[in-house]
Amino acid sequence: MRHLEPTDPKEKSLKWAVYYLIIKTACLQVGIPMMRKTQAYETVEMEALNLVTLLRDILNLRTDQFLLVAFDEIGVLDTRGQYFDLEVNDGRVRPYNDFFGILWELCLEDNVFFIVVGKSKGLSIKNYVASVSKVLLHFISLSPLNWSSIVEFLEKSHLKVQTQIRVCDILCNRSFSVNELAEALLEYTGGVPGLLTRAVNMLLNYVQTRGQSFRSKEDCLSCMKEDSFRTVCSQPFVTRISTLDESRRSVLDMLLMMALYRIPFKADDELNSESYLFDAVTEMGFYRYPIDDNTFQVLFPKVFIINLNNASSFSLLEKILLGSLNIEPVDCFFAPKCRVFEGIVAMRLVWILSSKVRNEFRELLGRLSAIWKEMKLPINGPSPLHYMMSVSRGEARSESNKERKTYASNEWNEIIHKALCFDRVYIPKEANSYSPDIMFKLHSPDDSNVLMVGVACKGRWKSEGIGWSDIIEEAKKFLDPVSRQVLSKPLKICHCMLIIVSTKLALNVTSELGNQSRCYTSGMRIGGNSFEIPPNCELVILCERDVEMLIDREILNGLERAFSTSDNPPFGDLGFNLLRRARDSFMSWQ
Repeated sequence: MRHLEPTDPKEKSLKWAVYYLIIKTACLQVGIPMMRKTQAYETVEMEALNLVTLLRDILNLRTDQFLLVAFDEIGVLDTRGQYFDLEVNDGRVRPYNDFFGILWELCLEDNVFFIVVGKSKGLSIKNYVASVSKVLLHFISLSPLNWSSIVEFLEKSHLKVQTQIRVCDILCNRSFSVNELAEALLEYTGGVPGLLTRAVNMLLNYVQTRGQSFRSKEDCLSCMKEDSFRTVCSQPFVTRISTLDESRRSVLDMLLMMALYRIPFKADDELNSESYLFDAVTEMGFYRYPIDDNTFQVLFPKVFIINLNNASSFSLLEKILLGSLNIEPVDCFFAPKCRVFEGIVAMRLVWILSSKVRNEFRELLGRLSAIWKEMKLPINGPSPLHYMMSVSRGEARSESNKERKTYASNEWNEIIHKALCFDRVYIPKEANSYSPDIMFKLHSPDDSNVLMVGVACKGRWKSEGIGWSDIIEEAKKFLDPVSRQVLSKPLKICHCMLIIVSTKLALNVTSELGNQSRCYTSGMRIGGNSFEIPPNCELVILCERDVEMLIDREILNGLERAFSTSDNPPFGDLGFNLLRRARDSFMSWQ
């Protein structure tokens, strides 16, 4: 459609311009001389039947054979429509309606089909045209490739020159399988076809330059992590994001939050009165990963991120969100569960722990806990959210050729001393893990004391609230094993704190707290003396009023409405205003 232009002898007619473009393309396809414009016009006489008959003659197709016409770059009508006399509808000129009206006439002929490829406004066009014309459009959204499809692509692709040599045989050797190569490509490209093919071509150039294939997944990933690789691979896409207009640019951080927190969206969710979220995601260079036929998730390929992080136009919040997506393991994305509640709390903790100004939440914990008061705050940062292997109830098992996904419940010593670094906020890879939802590690200014902190985010939207049995369960799975395995060893003086962040407390818990936050220290008993706080441990239960220091009441009300109907609420249930409120609450800490 980039070749669409006013055409003699009816220069103002969009219909004739489309007809002649089809005729010209058919002639080029079979390699015959181009029909003159006047000759073509006299032959067709602007009749759909005459055009289809002429096309079958040019292409040597019988009437019982299917004729498929594909239009690419339909978006040019946004600017080229001004060159033609178009129908005015509701006081506006809508070139897409005229265009699909032309196709509707052609669809009345036998065995003719059309594919129209558009980008940023595909859903808007489809919904508008369906409402005002007789054209039945089947909307097909392009999707990223999954791991098995990437394997198939690598095994069936060959070099242009040496057509007998498969791409996977050039890139992989005996110690590096095509399955591992597909995993590496999926992690950095998200399976987006345009990025995937660029990445494979660059890997081929790299291998041919150095004269040997990749020896391992790490070897391949180290190549893809190089600045030059990411720059060349993603430049067209990054340029598109970096040059967005202000209206689109203003929602970038909210789409990053949707990607990070696993907030799904429906195909017909509106970003505002004039655009669909589906189209906005495409226009901004993101991608949509399908959960089902009508539900998608925002996908932001890692190969983009380093280039965007270096851009001066991006805010600190956007850089933290981008950095978190860059660190996130790929398997987190493909096992989606909405983590918006713990995600917002974790991000607020990043700001709260690193803020250099007076901080109510830090002061509250300082009043409740003498150990907290000794810690070095603020931490260095703010830095992105980090991920740790999840903790399972049973023994962790290693898988051949794959990174282990979980720690066993008897490996807390390794988790605290090896897996978690100071001054970083972590969340487990799997949402339903045998550990707190958020973890971080603090130390005193002279490094003599270490405090391991777990945060249990207990979202209760339908029930009577978090009771003592829920709190004791969280304490048993974190404080008990950490006390036995870590705090009892003659190492550095180490302490452990569990913070309960609940959206709703049961009445018996609230009455014992006296409507205020409370810290239970070693030796104290909770829940009718049914659980004793272990040595060197503390349990902090935040009252509902103090929870609002982490996540404000308006956001909590929005979450309650959304989660009351679904355990995995989509964008439409959460609402644009809730995400904007969360964004603004983060920005207020900068």
